[in-house]
Amino acid sequence: MEPVKGNRIERKKEETRKKIISTAVDLFNKQGFEETTVEQIAEAADVAKGTIFNHFPVKEAIVLAHVQTKLREAGPEIVRKVEALPDTRDRLAALFSLTNEWFQNSLNEDVIKRYMTYMIQTLLDTARNQEARSGYGNILQSIISMGQEKGEIRRDIPAETLAIYLDWQNALVMTAWLSYPEMSLTDMINRMTDLFLNGAIDRAGLRL
Repeated sequence: MEPVKGNRIERKKEETRKKIISTAVDLFNKQGFEETTVEQIAEAADVAKGTIFNHFPVKEAIVLAHVQTKLREAGPEIVRKVEALPDTRDRLAALFSLTNEWFQNSLNEDVIKRYMTYMIQTLLDTARNQEARSGYGNILQSIISMGQEKGEIRRDIPAETLAIYLDWQNALVMTAWLSYPEMSLTDMINRMTDLFLNGAIDRAGLRL
């Protein structure tokens, strides 16, 4: 009977975790990240304040968990959609468009800024800990692997490594755009993608 009891406890913990996430994100979007306190989240989720800290060390970690969940749920469907596109550039463009659109529609600008800041602050931890990453890299890895199979992307660097590079490039582009919203996010993403695929070498100049 112990395994059954253990499973029940784990399910209860996961249900509580999900409730905290959904409640907190709703409050963040409605009244702002800074304005939302842990006490308010606890009251709205009907849990003790200590329970929240048992699951999340800081409020930003709640947003990260929300993004992780959504990306893991949507990941397989996104990969299926982009598989039908003709090449790596188009697949990456579609991925960036879909995910950035989701960010803008699902989280307010204040929450996105907090999320991006937290990701950069915890860069060293997430680089070493797969569980701490957003989950975006897994989708990128699938797209890069497709490109390697088709001979569009070099094979001497593992797809996982290239995905990490591109994941953080995209995070920096998003951070720059949040700092300079007057700039076109689409243009910034296109430049980043071009640099990733073609490098910074002036190929036209080399031919002279």
